[in-house]
Amino acid sequence: MKKYNIVIVGGGPAGVTAAISSRNTYPDKTIALIRREKIPMIPCGIPYILHSLNSIDENILPDAPLHNKKVDILVDEVVARNDHILELASGEKVEYEKLVLATGSQVFVPPIKGIDLEGVFYVKKSKEYLETFKEKTLQAKKIIIIGGGFIGLEVADELLKAGKQVVIIERLGQLLPLAMDSEFGDFVAEKLRGLNAEILTGVTVKEIIGQQKVEGVIIDDGRKIDGDLVVVSAGYRPNIELAKKLGLEYNERFGILIDEYLRTSEKDIFAVGDCAAKRNCFTGEFTQIMLASTAMAEGRLAGSNLYDIKVIRKFMGILGSFSTKIAGVALGVSGMTERDAKALGIDYVVGTTETFDRHPGKLPGASKIYVKLIFSRYSHTILGGQVRGGNSVGEIVNILSVMIQKQMTDMEIDTLQIGTHPLLTASPIAYPIINATADAIVKWLHLK
Repeated sequence: MKKYNIVIVGGGPAGVTAAISSRNTYPDKTIALIRREKIPMIPCGIPYILHSLNSIDENILPDAPLHNKKVDILVDEVVARNDHILELASGEKVEYEKLVLATGSQVFVPPIKGIDLEGVFYVKKSKEYLETFKEKTLQAKKIIIIGGGFIGLEVADELLKAGKQVVIIERLGQLLPLAMDSEFGDFVAEKLRGLNAEILTGVTVKEIIGQQKVEGVIIDDGRKIDGDLVVVSAGYRPNIELAKKLGLEYNERFGILIDEYLRTSEKDIFAVGDCAAKRNCFTGEFTQIMLASTAMAEGRLAGSNLYDIKVIRKFMGILGSFSTKIAGVALGVSGMTERDAKALGIDYVVGTTETFDRHPGKLPGASKIYVKLIFSRYSHTILGGQVRGGNSVGEIVNILSVMIQKQMTDMEIDTLQIGTHPLLTASPIAYPIINATADAIVKWLHLK
């Protein structure tokens, strides 16, 4: 039997970060990471194996950071436990003092007739599965994507680059329906249509049809849409199977129940990443937002506090900061959207601006940036922001994330000291975050 002070189960971003953080905090402890995959994938890079990356091998999550921190990697699966001893599928037993579950998430399989047909694929994290997925997409001519969220659209964009006919079907009334306001979802829809994608929103797939393999789908108005491959991108669910075996408390839909320091219902077991239940930072309610950035933040926190609380938790629940690039347009969001504010009954003010992210705007590489900010009318604090434009969107979203977490007010943002340069940023007199804030201030001054 092997004995370790700290054992992490799961080899994704949350598990790897927890292992590294544990080593940094507890240099004298023995640490092992158990994962089922011999070769782990970088989750966020999976859509890009379909075209932008030359091979799936270019999307491997490297083991070097674990080896460099003297973390043992055990390729195996936990099947049972007896007190502090884990039983593995290989028959091996591993004893631990502290256990971190980072078992991630599983694809959601919607109850659609014909979903088991040959030619139906999901965006999974298995290298072997992805090799087959890529091979079949290369052979296909017309591909139907069920789901218009970030992952579905990233897959669609890659397939369009590869010269495929693409149909995107989203049951809600816009693309990116759970993440961004309609002007952003509608904007990217038009860009995708410009690349000859067919987009159907507000409709539901009732059946996937075919004799033995996919031949198309039937939607709720009775129309048949031909296609020779279907990609289902209908979301993910926390992987709580091991938590059930260990007798931990969990919510079937949202994940393993944890406290502020990622501790489960058993004091020596922690849970981080997609498998752990998340709460919205504004409402305190459970949320299904699953992000690698959040997983890594949780991994760092848990790894630092396994034996005693060394790092006080500073972040306030799940903010939800996303960014992506689809059809040549970068899109990002952090915090609350206008739709969210309306649903919660918040009295809010919107500030918007559109400008170039270089000055002058004729410089090579310049892109037009559109920013939409949401402020609380009475507290004047920033609640959320959405951005679309060029590659600068990614870091603008990160800036907004810090501002929201620090509960900055409109006047604090309006008087912020910043650095600018013609080749690197927008003009200092048209800096997008500040100008959108100024727009909100002007509207607030005129509100009755």
